[in-house]
Amino acid sequence: MIIKINFLLKVPKVGPDTKGIVVARLQGIGISSRKSNQSWHNTFNVVFTDRRFKGSTLSVQGLIGPATLGDEGDLAVVGGTGEFVYAQGIFSYKRIQLVSGGTITELRIRVVCLIFPKPVHVQNIGPWGGNGGNAYEIQDGELPQHLESLSIYAENFIQSIAFSYIDQTGQKRTVGPWGGDDGKSEYPPVQFGPSETVKAIYGSTGNYDGVHTVVTSLTIVTNVTTYGPYGKQTAGNTPFNIAPPNNYSIVGFYGRVGEVLDQIGVYVAPTN
Repeated sequence: MIIKINFLLKVPKVGPDTKGIVVARLQGIGISSRKSNQSWHNTFNVVFTDRRFKGSTLSVQGLIGPATLGDEGDLAVVGGTGEFVYAQGIFSYKRIQLVSGGTITELRIRVVCLIFPKPVHVQNIGPWGGNGGNAYEIQDGELPQHLESLSIYAENFIQSIAFSYIDQTGQKRTVGPWGGDDGKSEYPPVQFGPSETVKAIYGSTGNYDGVHTVVTSLTIVTNVTTYGPYGKQTAGNTPFNIAPPNNYSIVGFYGRVGEVLDQIGVYVAPTN
């Protein structure tokens, strides 16, 4: 025998009661699993209708015994939607009071929900500089969500750049150095704090060897402090300013590199 299940879940104000705030509905079916009709296999959804969990569901299945006082047991929570995506747990019940036409049943729902990282929308800004050298960029499967460290080598030009970041799967990745080694001088590497984000970069471009346009200076501005300037900005150089949209921060770099840094652009993502 099969019956449809459609009950209300209420939160009583004081103790067990048929009056209370409706927080969810049970919708599903019950199938008699013994000839005595005293045990039912149930498959149903708990559909939440109140406040934070409104619209979310839990999928439940298992055996419920006879509707007699004191009967209790557990059913399995096998999934969910909304706030309860990937839910697993226990749906416990206990018959605590007989009333006309049925029973009052105490329910306890205990679930664990796995959280999978959502993709972060990454945008490109730029680039600035010339078209010499070779192109360098971060591959799609390794896109960044937080810049962790930065090392810049420079004298009159930005010789090379290296950085590390946390990608969208939570893995740390190291990039570079991109650039040449001739006459380089090393600035102290920057290790960004867990809550430190790069909010702007000021730089300049100029002529290299009388032929190429390259990046001549960089200044890094975070929500904590300012690093640099790296390299030199001299008369005749062209300044530029990299500023992400509101609530975004700079999380990585791309560009073109030969003997020096020919060109630079940035990746930006929403600030966590």
